Amino acid sequence: DLWAYMGRLFYEGKISNRQWGEAGRIITNDHDCKTAVRAQYDVMGLEYGYDYDVSTFTFVAGRGELKTTEAFGHRAFETSMFEHSLTAPSNKDVNPLDKTPVLLRACAECADTHKKVYYRRLTPIPEDNDLLYCITQTRGNCGGKNVWNQDFTLHSSYEDAVSGDNPWKCPNNAFNYGAPFDGECSPTGARVRNQWTVLHWSSPPQYNVGYYVNKPQDAVIEEVEPVTEVALRNSADEFVSEDVGLDVRVKGRARLDEDGKIYVTGSGHNVWHNNDNFQFYHKDATGDFDVTVNVASFDNIVNSKAKAGIMFRSTTDHDSGYVSALLSGGMGLRFQKRSSKSNWSHNVGTFEPNPHRENAWLRLVKKMTTIDMYWSEDGSTWTSGGSTTMLFPDDTFQLGLFVNSHDAGWQAEATFDNFVVNSYNFPSTAPSISAAPTAWDPEIYVGETQENVGYQPVSATQTRITNDAGSGIDGDVDSFYYHAFQRLSSTAFEATMHVDYFYGADGAKGGIMIRDGTGVSAANTFIGIYPADNTGVITQSRLTEGEETVRHKSLYVWQNKAFLKLSYDGAGTVVMQYKTVETDEWEDIENSTMNITFGDTLNIGVAVTGGGWNNYVDFRYSNFEITDL
Repeated sequence: DLWAYMGRLFYEGKISNRQWGEAGRIITNDHDCKTAVRAQYDVMGLEYGYDYDVSTFTFVAGRGELKTTEAFGHRAFETSMFEHSLTAPSNKDVNPLDKTPVLLRACAECADTHKKVYYRRLTPIPEDNDLLYCITQTRGNCGGKNVWNQDFTLHSSYEDAVSGDNPWKCPNNAFNYGAPFDGECSPTGARVRNQWTVLHWSSPPQYNVGYYVNKPQDAVIEEVEPVTEVALRNSADEFVSEDVGLDVRVKGRARLDEDGKIYVTGSGHNVWHNNDNFQFYHKDATGDFDVTVNVASFDNIVNSKAKAGIMFRSTTDHDSGYVSALLSGGMGLRFQKRSSKSNWSHNVGTFEPNPHRENAWLRLVKKMTTIDMYWSEDGSTWTSGGSTTMLFPDDTFQLGLFVNSHDAGWQAEATFDNFVVNSYNFPSTAPSISAAPTAWDPEIYVGETQENVGYQPVSATQTRITNDAGSGIDGDVDSFYYHAFQRLSSTAFEATMHVDYFYGADGAKGGIMIRDGTGVSAANTFIGIYPADNTGVITQSRLTEGEETVRHKSLYVWQNKAFLKLSYDGAGTVVMQYKTVETDEWEDIENSTMNITFGDTLNIGVAVTGGGWNNYVDFRYSNFEITDL
């Protein structure tokens, strides 16, 4: 209307040519035109987006105006495309596929030929390959698992994609993997540039893009409506999806499969200290419960401290009290809690840290203020993970499943199966359990220590231990900080680490210790770094409880940096070795192979002492691993 009025004034001679041109530039070229169009759409009740056929397609990823919800995770997408699509193969593992699932990409501002492109999958997806992530977030051919004319073809219509007719052609018969999805190809083979996107890029050639698998929108896998200020739960007994915390940059989602599986995606920095950030699939609960679940898979892991499991939580505040049984991204199973609001989290027990676990059965049983944790290999025979007490105000709390990626900008996905929530009624038969291993807290203070040690993971591989850490590992009585794990003494293993940096006074020591219990005079062997006077690597032992510690060997290493290894054969023989960054082979150390008698269990872990009261230490190490032999 304004433009027409200015035109009338110009033709009536009331404004100059220059004034009309200036008005035109202001009206049409400073983005106000788009704003006006959007305002008019609002008046008309219209929305930006793609009005796709929900009887044929399900949105699985996107950005800009075509993004309707958060992206599917690895397993939810794979199941949707290869098991529940309208053209799902009869056997998703047989190559070539007898039927070919279809993925549609819609692009609002693309060339007409590229506004809708259909991807026809010809081959199975390898178990470890996240196809949706590869297609939408990376450039390349997914490590040779997404090759044009071998693994997929492109088409201009859904009918052609289903039948395989009229596949697209590429210039010089070469797909450009630097242009994801379309490869600069076209129906005729002419090169068409800048029709691609990478979803996490800030300024890709195309911004408003959506991806849709040919599965009816509400069929088989259904998204749980997330809790927001607008959309609240319909009833207290209904499970809802909610991002908890102040730093969840990639929103999580929970999706339910008709076969009982629950796919939960979540990001967030951590569930630890006094600040949690994660995705929570939960409901209100009051009273006592017995909850079990199988964490069937845990995918898209970028940090070993990622978490997925069962949680009982006072509220959805970021610093609320909670108890959880969880599978970590690479550090085994954990039983964790925060006893009250704004308090600090801690481990109640740690189990099976090595080798890396990809799945586990978990169980939490609440009996008044007592909460028991169990874990299992098969969901039938349960191993006790310990017990703790927890007071929920008015005996009400949130009960559910949670996922945290340990990275606020990254989304992990857990697939939960056999999620069962039963009320617990007294009296009740205890679950069938095995006695070992018992609950175990890796944070151990041996002897008289001030219990103010700072144990701080500083990256995915490096850990830092600081402050006073006891008066010494020497003589017939020890005083030190021990971050250790319990193992059966009949199992063979080796423990390795790299010492990155060590500051400490005379008497300070840090390294790997195998120990017969946590008593102050327990038998042990130790290989570590002695930083005073740049002494370097040392080995020592106390082969019988109560005896004096014997120093065996000291070896200079540059800047007190070295790889350390302690091997145990499961029958009492311990071997200690080291190497430097300049050498490839482990070197034997004189007088550092010995025999020691253990009880049914032993402890293996990282031992650090300041060598005297109030002696400050700064011990940094990386890649500590315990590997079964």
